[in-house]
Amino acid sequence: MLRISVLTILAGVAFAQDPSDLFNKPPANVDKVLRARINEFYEDHVKQQYRKADSLVAADTKDFFYKQNKPAYLGCEIQRIDYSEKFTRAKATILCEQYVMVPGFADKPLKVPIPSTWKLERGKWYWYVDQELLRQTPFGKMTAGPGPGTATLPASLPENGDFVLKLVKADRDSVELKPGSSESVTITNGAPGTMDLSIEGQIPGVEAKLDHTQMKIGDRVVLTLKGGDIPQAGLLTIRVQQTGLVIPIQVVIKQ
Repeated sequence: MLRISVLTILAGVAFAQDPSDLFNKPPANVDKVLRARINEFYEDHVKQQYRKADSLVAADTKDFFYKQNKPAYLGCEIQRIDYSEKFTRAKATILCEQYVMVPGFADKPLKVPIPSTWKLERGKWYWYVDQELLRQTPFGKMTAGPGPGTATLPASLPENGDFVLKLVKADRDSVELKPGSSESVTITNGAPGTMDLSIEGQIPGVEAKLDHTQMKIGDRVVLTLKGGDIPQAGLLTIRVQQTGLVIPIQVVIKQ
């Protein structure tokens, strides 16, 4: 009887946890220090104290930090942290509350998932952006232009500046759900290269699942949304890893 009970408990733990988390668990002091640094960095953004936030930015990312737009966050919280390279690198997902110009949600703030990368340097954690990775596109690598602050796209790119928005697209930007019902959104890859998708954030009472996450050329991925017993309205986002494009899907609850 004891043996059966132990096996049952172990099975429950295995199903309750993401298997990758078992090998990604950091030392408690490492996780505590990083969380404190992340909270301080985004609290500085909430208070619009960007000069103070600069002290948490890696040296190789300071120019990028100065030039990028600063969203007006109302509040932020850590959703998840994934560690790598023997706990010297980390990718975090931060839920930041802000106003988003999406029909039906423009008058109230939403919690939007924000990717955040950190690295350990000289014993301290710093926010950074891999700018080399940002220059990689499905068509090749962007190169520096003749003037400061300019860049040249690979020669195979179309001249139309909005081409990126048309590479990967969904057949609808909103769905209506009611308890127990399901709806689907089809996402098509129009880019001449493989694209990887991920779901960022979650809506209480709504299950969201992609039938597969890696899209080949011309491939289609189906996002299935299913309402639970008490589903809530909200905004779900699908991120295209190679381009950084975010596809918003609005969920409306129909009684």
